[in-house]
Amino acid sequence: MSYLPPPIEVISNQPERPAIQFAAPAGEPRRMRRLAVFLGVFLPSLLAGLSYVWLREPVYQSRATLLTVAPIVIDQPGSEDSEQTVIIQDDHAATTQHVTIQRQLLLGAPLLLNVMARLRAADELPEPPDLTIPELQTMLAVTPVVDTNVVELLAQGSDPKLLPAVVNAWIDAYQELRGRETVKSEDNTAEALREEFARLERKVEEKRQALDLFRRTHDILSKEDADNQALARLKGLNESLNKASDEEVKAKARIDAVRQAVARGEPVAPPGERLSLTYLEQRAQELREELADLQRRYTPEYIALQPQFRLIPEKLRQVEQEIAQKTAQGQKDEVAAAENAFLAARQTVQTIRGQMEAHKREAAEFTTRFSQHEAMQKELADMEDLYRKTQERLLHLEVAPRDKLPQLSVVDRASPPGSPIWPDYRRDSGIALAIAFGLALLAVWLYEFLTARPQAQPAVHMPNIHVYSVPENILLSRQTAHQTSLPEHHAVALERLPPRELSESELRVLMETSPIMARQVIALLLCGLSLEDTAALQPTDIDLENHSINVQGVKFRTLSLPQSLQRLFADNQPLPAWALIPETDTEELAALIACAAVDSGLPRPEEITAEALRHSYVLYLVRQGIRLSELERIVGPLPAKTLAWYGRFSPPGPGLRLEAIQLTHPTLLTANAQHETA
Repeated sequence: MSYLPPPIEVISNQPERPAIQFAAPAGEPRRMRRLAVFLGVFLPSLLAGLSYVWLREPVYQSRATLLTVAPIVIDQPGSEDSEQTVIIQDDHAATTQHVTIQRQLLLGAPLLLNVMARLRAADELPEPPDLTIPELQTMLAVTPVVDTNVVELLAQGSDPKLLPAVVNAWIDAYQELRGRETVKSEDNTAEALREEFARLERKVEEKRQALDLFRRTHDILSKEDADNQALARLKGLNESLNKASDEEVKAKARIDAVRQAVARGEPVAPPGERLSLTYLEQRAQELREELADLQRRYTPEYIALQPQFRLIPEKLRQVEQEIAQKTAQGQKDEVAAAENAFLAARQTVQTIRGQMEAHKREAAEFTTRFSQHEAMQKELADMEDLYRKTQERLLHLEVAPRDKLPQLSVVDRASPPGSPIWPDYRRDSGIALAIAFGLALLAVWLYEFLTARPQAQPAVHMPNIHVYSVPENILLSRQTAHQTSLPEHHAVALERLPPRELSESELRVLMETSPIMARQVIALLLCGLSLEDTAALQPTDIDLENHSINVQGVKFRTLSLPQSLQRLFADNQPLPAWALIPETDTEELAALIACAAVDSGLPRPEEITAEALRHSYVLYLVRQGIRLSELERIVGPLPAKTLAWYGRFSPPGPGLRLEAIQLTHPTLLTANAQHETA
């Protein structure tokens, strides 16, 4: 890690040699030779080019335009005007699909066989063409017009009279094929509709019979009758239930009233006994008044001596006794009657509720059967509707003049071509002329270059400028002498700058983003090893049990292994990670650090080197106040100049021994804490 002056680059300042220029000999013979070379190349090249251009066979093109529509819906129902019913697919995808299908049909072998038969039978051709199916497919092309049903039929060839006949025969064969397909489609559709109509007729009849049998089995007359009967029955049961509930409430209230009256001691009697009880109470009252009047008028001894007065208290006791008996019996009878009435009312309510539950089950069952009946009716209605529509479609197909519906329209038939489409003889002739002219000029230049003679350039005199040519050995010796005679302060100025010191955050990012192998190298450099020590490290040098590592360098030393580095070695095999890579050298490890620096995204990755990592660790130790003489126990021997330079960063005061210094870099401590947290 000594920082010495870099080598000084010596730049030679010898003047350049004068350039050699060529001077052509003058005179008429020289010009004649150049003209001979030009014409000797130009004329053969032009002749060859024009021969190639005009000897090529011309290619003519004949074209026709067709408007083809998608296949019509043969059995389209509900059409009032069958002659005007043409279904044109406006959907872009459907149009593209139809045109693609027609293109395949136009270039198919069956249609081209028909075209060949028509060409052989044609009268406008002097002799029948001898063409095969592959030749026709190569000659013909179908070009669809984008977003339309229009297609262009193209025929290319060297015979301008044959091309329009081929295209027109192609159109006629295609029209005949589309006509046959229409008739065939109509016949197939009619047959399919007749079979469908017969099947529907049988199914409709079967469905009607099944519906009638279901109606008779479950006694379903009409929806109105079923709804009225169920509603009337349910309404009557609800009214009866309401009345019975009212009677139950009244009977319960009567029981409560009778019991409360009995509890209060009030006379309670049935309606039949109330009159006699009232009479007895009046009679008792009269006897009490009469006895009270006698007691006011006479003394008790006098009343006891008079027989007519003595009977009044006995009569009063008899009447009160009779009243008490009737009252007790009446209470019993009234309570019993009220309880009987309450029980009867409750029984009535329960009976009506049972009838309602039974009616609900019957109504639910009937509703289910009636829903089945309605579903069967709907199925029958749908089937009858489909039956009628099928009948209409069949009738429409039988009476509609489908053969008059346009499916193919010839917009423009083929006509004889006027001029060939390829090649363009005039353009190609101009190109051949330009090429021949260029080749001739190139030949003249090459002739001048090969036959030119060197001529020295006359010296150029410039005022106040003197150029001297110094021998190279003298110049180098002077430069060497100049280098050795530099003053000491100039040598210091040229001294190489120290490596970049990496911050703790940069080292943490570098460790986190590096792969295992690069992470081990970085951690070892942050422990005091050099790149040479790291490359020479063997698996036997790492003692995980004793937490130490042996450095086999210039000076053997044993370093303590931080926990983070120990776990980094223990969790990954082999030990170290580059042990299985043959011939691992310092350049390979330096390349690992360079790649890790680029991947980390840190600024100036080219300055993140092994020397910078080791330099950062040494500064970390020096800033803690370690003795400079103790550094070699950790980082190995260092030159005295380097130690003196590091002394600038040592804090004031005496240096500390190795035991008083924190040797583990904070980056490795942070990595250890993160590992424990994970």
